[in-house]
Amino acid sequence: MREVRKLALAASVAVGCLALGGIAGDVQAVPVDPGGSVSVTGDAFVAPTGDVVDSSTQTVTLSYILDPTLPEPVATDFNVTFTSQVLRDPATNRLTFVYGLEETPDTLPDLLNEQLSLSFSSFTGFSTDVTANGALDVNRSADGGTIQATNTAGTELALPTVVIATDATNYNNGGSIDGTVGGDQIDTGGGPVNINVPFAIADTFQPAQDDVEPPPPGVIPLPAGVWFGLVALTGGGIAKRFRRKLGV
Repeated sequence: MREVRKLALAASVAVGCLALGGIAGDVQAVPVDPGGSVSVTGDAFVAPTGDVVDSSTQTVTLSYILDPTLPEPVATDFNVTFTSQVLRDPATNRLTFVYGLEETPDTLPDLLNEQLSLSFSSFTGFSTDVTANGALDVNRSADGGTIQATNTAGTELALPTVVIATDATNYNNGGSIDGTVGGDQIDTGGGPVNINVPFAIADTFQPAQDDVEPPPPGVIPLPAGVWFGLVALTGGGIAKRFRRKLGV
């Protein structure tokens, strides 16, 4: 029986090990700069622990066209569970994002040369370290917004746990994940037929800039130059009154 394939959430993760500036050597979290590319092996993966700030679960439908050679191919839907968490390192206040998809055991089709691609958005403006429990090639876009993880296996694709540690201290659910999963299937004529299944997940957790406290009600914020001008005028008036008092 095929082992359960999953992009699973780890129940415990050492966020202190994954957070930037405090990465333990055996975790093998790798910094990924904008425009950079790295590879992670997952050999010494340690799932993080920390304060769970938020979590979310969604159902994702993967539509496989198992016989694309038919005149009118029909899609077969398989539901998988997507779960994500935001973890906070109590020592640094920085956030780590954990993303996972989990299938019901032995439900997804068995294919040859199975492939996986995941794109996580958005991480613009933040430092990131990436680790996983499996081998992944990781690429970050030039603007730093998108982190893509790809993996190619044989007949048994092990979907990895993906953990992204950041220097962010705030977050929202305005992110997204785009992905594809697929592989080859032998058709009735004995030749391979490629099956590619795209999917998209909206409203995922992503890092966000810290909130700026708004001005009190009824107070209109002024540009810095205006404030400096008011200070100068006020200071000049005070100096003039002071000179009159001294008879200078």
